[in-house]
Amino acid sequence: MPAKPPIGVVAALSGELGSLAEGAAPRERAGVNLFDCRTKGLPLLAAISGVGKVAAARAAGVLLAEGARGLLVVGTCGGLVRSLSPGDLVHCTRAFQTDLAVREERQVESHPAWREAWQAVAPGAEGWFLTADRPVITPWRRLRLARAFRGPCVADMETAAVGAVAAAAGLPWAALRVVTDRAGPGTAASFRKNYRVLGSKAADTLPVLIQRLD
Repeated sequence: MPAKPPIGVVAALSGELGSLAEGAAPRERAGVNLFDCRTKGLPLLAAISGVGKVAAARAAGVLLAEGARGLLVVGTCGGLVRSLSPGDLVHCTRAFQTDLAVREERQVESHPAWREAWQAVAPGAEGWFLTADRPVITPWRRLRLARAFRGPCVADMETAAVGAVAAAAGLPWAALRVVTDRAGPGTAASFRKNYRVLGSKAADTLPVLIQRLD
């Protein structure tokens, strides 16, 4: 029986992959570092994209060109509402490109079945991922985003781009991030303090998730 194609994983920073890529030699494709991983005997193709929507879209495209049958996003985020604190896991229901000038095609829904499977493995809040090209570090911007999207919502810089690439290819995708800071004043200091401890928390759930998806 032919081997099942791998699931692709996108992380902006190497620390957000945690131990997932340990023992796997990186190979470069179109400027993206790829790691051929096996978790619980199942194939996983991980990419370190770099920060931002352009880098994330490039990595997602490379993963699909390499045969990935769907995409997962892991990493960190900034909480935009009081109910979210550092260490909380948040599953993406919808990713929204907040700084895109046009209104069409700014948002994309994650795959319900994949999100449900991930929730079973790693329970957490669900909400919108608001993707932008720059961090949310001013009180005004934080309040503006939080008021525009009611309920749990977080700020990140890659998810909407990855989701858009997967959706355009007709493939499933899902995203899980851990809150490292409350977006706004003190964001950078809080991120630096929490990243080393929390950065790989979402990726650490992947070995069990991949078994469930298979």
